[in-house]
Amino acid sequence: MRCSSGRLEVRAENRAYDLHRPDGCTVLAITRSGWPGNEFGLWLPEVAASWNNWEGEQRFQKWQSPSPGKMEWSCGLAEADVFCGIEVDGDRDCLWYSIEITDTSEVTLRNTPTQTCFHLVNAPEFISIRGERYWACLDGAWRTTDTVPRHESLDPRRVTFLRRGARSERTILHRYELPNSILAETACHPLFIAESFDGRKSVGIACGNMYEIANNNDYILRCLHSEPPPIPEILPSETGRVEGVILFCAGDHEALLRQYQQVVPPVGGATPPADGRSR
Repeated sequence: MRCSSGRLEVRAENRAYDLHRPDGCTVLAITRSGWPGNEFGLWLPEVAASWNNWEGEQRFQKWQSPSPGKMEWSCGLAEADVFCGIEVDGDRDCLWYSIEITDTSEVTLRNTPTQTCFHLVNAPEFISIRGERYWACLDGAWRTTDTVPRHESLDPRRVTFLRRGARSERTILHRYELPNSILAETACHPLFIAESFDGRKSVGIACGNMYEIANNNDYILRCLHSEPPPIPEILPSETGRVEGVILFCAGDHEALLRQYQQVVPPVGGATPPADGRSR
């Protein structure tokens, strides 16, 4: 199943991803015309409530295209219904995505997690071994992630930055379950950018209500994350929503930032151009 608009095409495919997903899962494979040899992947979602894309047959999603340029997927869980939508916006060279979780139980859902993974393992021009071409606004200045002490992480290939103001102490917090660390630098913008070798192309992901940005840069799966906090509460029969945007730019990281500023409202983070959910 595929959909396209402008230079962008998205295909839903079932694949194995080596040690990360040896039994396979569904990926949204994204290509942009004029960028041969580069395929970007999107796990939408990687996590939503009790659903994840690494356990059981649920990891294979049945995406549908209700109208040109739009794709959607949904599933029912014991406690909630999950809906994901994506809109290919060829005019603005971007993809708008959303995750909605509707509480179908009789109790309030609290701290409901979501996670979306944008990966670059099949986009060799954008892979940055040391993080020297991964750009983020850290401590108020745009910089590459090789300029921060990645070596202080439990695994220097995996680093996370919390948004400014999320904690009172400037410390490094270790996460031992999947060895990585939250570094002391704070994220001041939701956009996380990967720039090509020649600096003439760039891609980025940004979510609304960003709480953290993260980078997994090991040899199996190289990915960027811009994630909101868990949804604090969802009352019975009500819906919690998270959303974001992925941008493609024929220019460097500064050009992509300008593109983001043109297409995303200055308040409220990433908002799809129409009504969000595909109908």
